[in-house]
Formats: sequence, structure tokens, C-alpha cells
Amino acid sequence: MNTSVRSPIAIAEFDSSFFSQETDEVYALPPACFTDEAFFQFELNAVWKKNWFCVGRANEIAKAGDYFTFEVGNDALLAIRTREGHINVLSNVCRHRNMLLLEGTGNVRRISCPLHAWVYNMEGELVSAPGLTDAGADFDPKSVCLPKIRTEVWEGFIFITYDALAPALSSRLGHLAGQLANYRMSELRASEPLKMEQFDWNWKIFNDECYHCSFLHASSWGAMYDTRPETVDEHVAFNDLPNGIVSYNLISPHIDAAPTNTGSILQPPMATLSDEERTQLSYVTIAPNLLLVAMPDKVKYFMWLPKSANQSTYGVSWLYPQETLERDDHLEKFHTEHDDLYPVMIEDLFAWRRSHMGMKSQFSSRGRLTNQELVIKRLQNWLITHYRAEDARAAKQQAVLPIEAVA
Repeated sequence: MNTSVRSPIAIAEFDSSFFSQETDEVYALPPACFTDEAFFQFELNAVWKKNWFCVGRANEIAKAGDYFTFEVGNDALLAIRTREGHINVLSNVCRHRNMLLLEGTGNVRRISCPLHAWVYNMEGELVSAPGLTDAGADFDPKSVCLPKIRTEVWEGFIFITYDALAPALSSRLGHLAGQLANYRMSELRASEPLKMEQFDWNWKIFNDECYHCSFLHASSWGAMYDTRPETVDEHVAFNDLPNGIVSYNLISPHIDAAPTNTGSILQPPMATLSDEERTQLSYVTIAPNLLLVAMPDKVKYFMWLPKSANQSTYGVSWLYPQETLERDDHLEKFHTEHDDLYPVMIEDLFAWRRSHMGMKSQFSSRGRLTNQELVIKRLQNWLITHYRAEDARAAKQQAVLPIEAVA
């Protein structure tokens, strides 16, 4: 049985952060949720080990032996395409002396430990161990295997879960796949690979909302795309809180509008979209760590992973139809739009860094959320539901432990 842990923050402290129809008086999560390492460890159990979450795109490891590495907390993991064409996510730690096996991205025929050359196949099975498998030792290599993490691919995105009993990913995201069917996300490709970078703030800082758009981004994004409160629709059909899907639309002033210095998309519109889809930007968060932005010419995605209470990794990629990528002017227009949006990203990094710094202050507080932060209220509800469930599991486990174990 997996050992659950009690929340180091009294679970009743979250009641004022839980949104209900009875009151609009909702407050931000306690700052310690963002800075306390003990709470981070609790949260790994409560959220990350109980849910499917995204780790990358399947078409970025398209050939047999292609791989990329990543971390979730202290777990070093790798995703690799097998010769049979499926994707495995494995522990990236050698079963001999715990050496990390692979680095970054690349292509391998087998997974070899750089320390003592223990070799594993793409299923994680040990193939050879010098001094054991070649020396007649009483040793069965079949008894050693890299731990394999449960993996599914949804619309071209690789998801994993630590929970062997979690329902299939399709039961959670199947309806959303239908709603986004016109974007044909599984067929889209990136102009350049996703690059994950490490930042010195908590993963929840990345949670998206547009209340800040008219203020932080007033002269950057605001000069290119209207983000007044009346253009933000938080009551869209994508919202599905029990499944951790939280969304809003930005309503465009005209068809094919986009945050560029021209006010319109620079790439061709996707031919499969409806007129309604071409007059909105749809922001869809799949908790805990994937934000999709469905646009008339592409789908952008933002992904983040937790490292510690005060560190996380984060990356952004832009996905296009193959015919768009093959245009002679694609890269030129891609870089133009990237440059147009660069000031917006700098402002976000500025805000995320300074928000996390403020969380550490003895004067940090729990501000009241506004009616323009329904996205954050919903995300807090999803998180708090998981916090409560984990704390209840831990309390139940403690209740049945022998007295000496509790002591």
C-alpha cells in the first residue's frame, strides 16, 4: 500500500480558497503552498502521483531509439520510442549503483550506463552486466528491469501516471478530444523542439488566467489584441472541473485575429476550423501541467513539471499543420511572431519571479480573488479536492496502524 501523508498545512486552512456558488468571497492559497518543501512533498503524493500528466510530444521521438529525459520531483525519467513503434517511459536510474543513464535528447540502440556499462533494452530489461552476465555468476539478468511508468498518448501528447489504478486517459480527456477535433492536434508538428528550462519558482505559479492581461501586458499584448474583461469568456464548453479541465476564450475583434503587430495571424488559417473557431483564442488547461492555446493558425502548448517547492521546469512550443511547415515563408513568419510576443514572455517571467519572491516574505498574504479570476478559483478547487483526499487517506491509514507504528 502506498503511504499517504497528512498535509503540513491544516486542511481547514483551504476552506476559504474553495469556490462555491454560495459565495464569491474566495481567497488565494496559503503562500506556504508555494514555498514549503514539506507541503511540496505532500503535493507530489496528492496531485502528481494520483493523476495523468503531460511530459512531451510523441512526434519529437519519431524514430526507434529516439529519447528525451525529464524530471518529476527527484525522479529522473526518460521517454523512448521502441523498435515496435510504441513509447515507453522508464526510470533513468541504473539498477546497479543508481547512476543516471541518459542525458538530454538523442537516439540510442540500447540504454547503456556510462559508469559500469550495464545495458538495458528499450523495454527497460537488463541485457548485460559486465562481471556478472559474462562471468558465469549466479545471476539472472531477467530479474533486473528499469521501472516502467504507465504511459498513454492523447492527441499526440505523451501522458504518464504513477497510479496503476487510474482510469484510462481517454475516460478523462475523450470528450475534450471531440471538442478540439477540428484542430487535428495529433497531426500537428512543431517548428522547433520543445525546450524545457529550469526556473526558481513553484510550478503553480504557471497556472494561467487573463485578469493580469490588461495590466501587466497593457502595452505589449494589449497593443496587438483586445483583452478587456468583456472579451474574456470564462463560461466556455471546454470547462470540465471533475476532469481537471479549466478554460476560457478570448473573443476576437475579427476573424483570424491574433496577438501580432499586424493584429492578424501570420500563417495560413487551418482549413479544418469553423468560422467560430477562427474568431476566438481558446485557452484550455489540463491540470496539473498542460496549457493548450487553440488559435486560427496553430495550437500553442505550455508545459511545466515540478522540481521542488522553489524550482520547476517550463517550456513552450507552437504546433502547425504539415503544409504550413512546408511553406517557404514559414520560418520567417514564425520568427516575426516570436519577436512580436517576446516582450509578453519577458513580462510573464518578471511577474512569476517576483510573485514567488513575495510568497517567501513574512508579510505575504492571501488576497481575495476577483470575479475576473474564475480560472484560478476553479484550479484551486481542483487542487484542494486532491489535498483533502490525500489528507483523508493519510488519516485513515494512521487510524489502522498499530500503536507502535504511529509512535
